[in-house]
Amino acid sequence: MKVYVNPRTIKQIYFDQLVEKFPSIQFVGDLSKASDVEVIICNPSFLTKDQLDYFTHLRWVHLLMSGYNTVDLADLSARNIALTNSKDVFHIQIAEDVFTKILVLNRDVMPLHSQMKQGLWKPIPDDYEIYHSTVGIIGAGSIASEIAKRLQAFDATVLGWRRNPEPQAYFNQILTGIDGLHQLLHKSDVVVVAIPLSKETYHLLNYERLSMMKQSALLINIARGEIIDQDALVTILQNKGIRGAGLDVVYPEPLPSDHLLWKLDNVYLSPHNASSSQQMFPRIIALIEENLRRYLQKEALLHIVVDFPQR
Repeated sequence: MKVYVNPRTIKQIYFDQLVEKFPSIQFVGDLSKASDVEVIICNPSFLTKDQLDYFTHLRWVHLLMSGYNTVDLADLSARNIALTNSKDVFHIQIAEDVFTKILVLNRDVMPLHSQMKQGLWKPIPDDYEIYHSTVGIIGAGSIASEIAKRLQAFDATVLGWRRNPEPQAYFNQILTGIDGLHQLLHKSDVVVVAIPLSKETYHLLNYERLSMMKQSALLINIARGEIIDQDALVTILQNKGIRGAGLDVVYPEPLPSDHLLWKLDNVYLSPHNASSSQQMFPRIIALIEENLRRYLQKEALLHIVVDFPQR
């Protein structure tokens, strides 16, 4: 079996690790020698129509990311190509990043850091606590679950919003439907966006829904920028309609240097960095190794997005 690994996305040490682990597989990183590969390991941006036309024997693609909103799933299905993603390898560090953003805004870290650089001793009273607050998480997947688990240590009330109304560990209440989303927005002191981007979730948080949030609430987004109407969010933040926003994702990315979001004093913005971790690639490689083992043994793969028509 022959597998193409995009050399721009995996360090040589991990490429060598795969070669050593699977001596029966021919791994190639040279695209000119990869037209007959059976498997591709890559990022979503690699999967253009022209690229897929080039790979005449392709049966399975594994994405090095969890998001796949830019991938034409119908085209893959029509070509009888399966797709898996790297779900559940980012959830721990992203959950920690959510708490970073909440605490930076709750504890006035940005103005205090600015004062420190100026040598100013100027206490800021009346900071906010996570303790006994209500945190609403839009989504209830692996990232949301890791966030909810950690919130239990703060004695917070955790609301989740998803399609399935069944109770879930670490959540005090699961809400569903548009009415459920509106309840979450009304009740929450912190709203965390942790759902995939799709046609249904594009601009899910528009001006009307952002206006439903408490004026003292925070909005944290570690999912995709387009889930929030960004222009509406800027207006809400400028008018102090909510207390602040912690954003790891925006649109476009990179965000232009003159964009208002850089300038607002109630925004903490990071450059799509929430998944950063020394453990990220070891987790991804472990998942790839397990899925390659399953593929060779004709077992069900983990994290299937588009399934095999028949194996």
